Amino acid sequence: MTTDAVLDIRPAVLEPAAGRAPAPRRTARILVVDGEGIVRFGLRQLFASDPHLAVIGEAATPRDALVVADRCPPDLVILDVDLGRGGAAGVELARMLLERHRGVRILVLTGCRDREIMLSAVRLGVHGYVRKGADTNDILRAVHTLLRGESVFDSGGHSAPVSPDVPRDDRPPARAFGSAMLTERENQVLRLLAMGMSNREIGRTLVISEATVKFHVRNLRDKLDVRRRTEIVYTATRQGMV
Repeated sequence: MTTDAVLDIRPAVLEPAAGRAPAPRRTARILVVDGEGIVRFGLRQLFASDPHLAVIGEAATPRDALVVADRCPPDLVILDVDLGRGGAAGVELARMLLERHRGVRILVLTGCRDREIMLSAVRLGVHGYVRKGADTNDILRAVHTLLRGESVFDSGGHSAPVSPDVPRDDRPPARAFGSAMLTERENQVLRLLAMGMSNREIGRTLVISEATVKFHVRNLRDKLDVRRRTEIVYTATRQGMV
């Protein structure tokens, strides 16, 4: 575990426009939790180039992460859920951080491919998921997206933002749907979407045309009351539908 000395996180004062008050922007406090030292080092180096981000600590274990977070509450935690014990430790850490630090944002950055672990993390209320190996610009973009109050979930190798009106941990789902509202085919498409398949791959798997897949995806968006394809799995997962 390492905790830095208190960093200068005073608001950065911008030159005021004519007749307008300065617009301060506070440096965001980031905690990096990963069992691999080289990953922690790499992320620290990456964020050092951004004047609006400050790594206030890093940890390799859940216990150390909680010590750092309690000592200097972060705005954002970058967490690898694969911290041992089959991922259970990482998911439990996410739960404790969300309970102990209201308002904290959690970005899961992991190489874990266990679908159940990732679904557990999403149901818990983490705000983003990006796979290890993603481009550094994508990671930075995801960090700033979460700090704006949005969410980012990697699907099939690329990340896309989810608008703030998608239910998150700090706000209960507006409605509880349940899979009964979906047709059998829509449930099949939903499960394949959750596996990260493209429309073409879903069509091949179900032996239907790509146009038919698009039709079912559009129906899923309408029934779940979301605007983007990337929001379908997130919303359905939070509501226990997948």
